[in-house]
Amino acid sequence: MNTVDGIVIGGGHNGLICAAYMARAGLHVAVIERNPEIGGGSTTEEVTLPGFRHNLHSNFYVGCADAPLFRDLELDHHGFSLILPPVQRGITFRDHTCLVVHRDPEKTAASIARFSESDAETYRKLHGRYAVRMRPLLLSLVYSPPLPSDELKARIRGHEGEELLAYASLTMNEAIEKTFENDKVRSFIKMVIHSATVENVPGTGVFFPMAISGLAMAALPVGGSVQLPRALARSIEADGGKVLRGRTVTKIEVSSGEARAVVLEDGERWEARKFIAGGIDAPQTLRLLGEKALPETVVRKLQGWNWGAHTLCTLHLALNEPPRYLSSSFDPDIDRTYDVHFGAESGEEMTENFNEVHRGKFPSRPMGNGACNSLFDPTYAPHGKHTAFWWVWAHHDLKAGGAAAWDTMREEAARRLLEAWRGYAPNLTDDNVLKTYVYTPLDISRRNLNMVQGSQRGGGYTADQIGVNRPHPLLSGFRTPVRGLFLCSSSCHGGGLNGGPGYIAANVIAEDLGVRPFWEKIPSPEWKG
Repeated sequence: MNTVDGIVIGGGHNGLICAAYMARAGLHVAVIERNPEIGGGSTTEEVTLPGFRHNLHSNFYVGCADAPLFRDLELDHHGFSLILPPVQRGITFRDHTCLVVHRDPEKTAASIARFSESDAETYRKLHGRYAVRMRPLLLSLVYSPPLPSDELKARIRGHEGEELLAYASLTMNEAIEKTFENDKVRSFIKMVIHSATVENVPGTGVFFPMAISGLAMAALPVGGSVQLPRALARSIEADGGKVLRGRTVTKIEVSSGEARAVVLEDGERWEARKFIAGGIDAPQTLRLLGEKALPETVVRKLQGWNWGAHTLCTLHLALNEPPRYLSSSFDPDIDRTYDVHFGAESGEEMTENFNEVHRGKFPSRPMGNGACNSLFDPTYAPHGKHTAFWWVWAHHDLKAGGAAAWDTMREEAARRLLEAWRGYAPNLTDDNVLKTYVYTPLDISRRNLNMVQGSQRGGGYTADQIGVNRPHPLLSGFRTPVRGLFLCSSSCHGGGLNGGPGYIAANVIAEDLGVRPFWEKIPSPEWKG
């Protein structure tokens, strides 16, 4: 019999974060991960050539520089660090112009002003509001359990507060079009938010203030994304916890309405004295638990879970030299930009692209964003060489042949994506490109059980799957109707690389167990100005 205080199912970053907090708080915890490598979406592999390191899922750690977990868990002591490039994001256009976002907001405004003076002034105003003054409020919205809309409205008052909440009634595109006037500026902001696989549906306008807040806060993990879960595992083990790899949980045992143990594929049983937390997606937790353990409304919601309308297809490159963009003649900083977007010239082109993607077609005009990580961290490639990638919006199930068709069209996809990229960076010649690798939506789903249909966010961001509806109002507080069973995955509120679900779950578990936190808890959202 293996007995511990707490068990976390799944070794993705959120599960590891929850476990790390509980371990440092004095509980004996065990993380059980089915794959040989922990991390979930935080993976780094040499998929092109030896020595060339590629992040397969997560790459842009937006807003993580001020995320509480890095401070609270002292992850720098366990080998994890971030780089904040001074030239943050950009978009390059077919007419060889470009727009560039800097850490310095005035430099960003100057770049925007080349397209629209009015939009430049708007950016200054919004940056000051959301990236500076209201940043603590936005952090509290991410790192606190979601509140019902009425309670949120009562807590967030004043002109600025009302304006922020008003975005929640809009689609993402409506929020952007209402705010900016120039189509190229609009296209850029739309691409930034869409790159997080956010849907353009009512309710997603709520992501606009957060996107503005984090527009110049994209960080690169030193040595690869995999360094985050490795650092978290070291933290857990340093505090007496266990991280089990290559072990599959097949059942959560419930007795007298309380989660008591988990059973592994080989029949081994692990008992939890105090709690069990699901770092896997909510529908998967349901399957381990059994339908009878949860109310019917919850079961129906999870069984019909919307995984999202689009995912990503990635072209990875091993290079002799980094991409050199034609638009560098307009602004040389585009060649020193961390997160580069291209493929979209207008809102109309983006609409056409998503219409194709949602019909299961490989896009005739691919669009998305990517990076050349080795420009900022030389450990991503052998000395003098480079790695680069381009994320392109795509559908998991192709109209011709379904998901399986991705395996047969890898070479064609690589050819078409590289050809499109060369239209912006013509130095990506055969002599420069040492090796290509296409990571398809099918690859995403079969490598990570949490990413059904390639859903890298643990489920689509739609009105019925955000806020208190994520994953269900009865589960939105990270507790479940089963005593001692909690949720802490990306299918909960918070999502993304910020570690929100893992952090919130740790707070909730500590509260329920009467564990005294060693950390300063981020307060619940409130704004009076």
